[in-house]
Amino acid sequence: MRLKLRVFGVPLHPLLVHFPIVFWLVVPVLDIAALFGGPEPWWTLAKGATILGIAIGAASIAAGLLEYLQPSLAGIDLKLAARHGITTTLAWCIFTTKAVLAALLPIAGWSMIACLALDLIGSALLVQGVYLGTRQVYQQLEEE
Repeated sequence: MRLKLRVFGVPLHPLLVHFPIVFWLVVPVLDIAALFGGPEPWWTLAKGATILGIAIGAASIAAGLLEYLQPSLAGIDLKLAARHGITTTLAWCIFTTKAVLAALLPIAGWSMIACLALDLIGSALLVQGVYLGTRQVYQQLEEE
């Protein structure tokens, strides 16, 4: 039995992925603004964007994993799809770690720098994951 991972006829995974991408790529910018412009409102906005990215990212990862386990397209490159999934899941783990640290650590210059470092690592992994996912999509389009 195949699960229908669609909303209004649109596949769920591609529908969801754009939200964590946007949230997480804006977080380092907000952290830099907090470092140079003072914590508020930038630090709160960065934490909120991180948490929203984590929540929607978890749903996106789950949908992507279900699609990976039961691929709907013949000829899908499962190795490339696995690399995409692993890379984006690692980004999710980094941003989750950042959110936990941001909640536990006091708001100070050193803690904001530590969180910014995690955001930059997470963003680098995310961009790599986006690249791999985009390659997957265009590879499938070329084969049709």
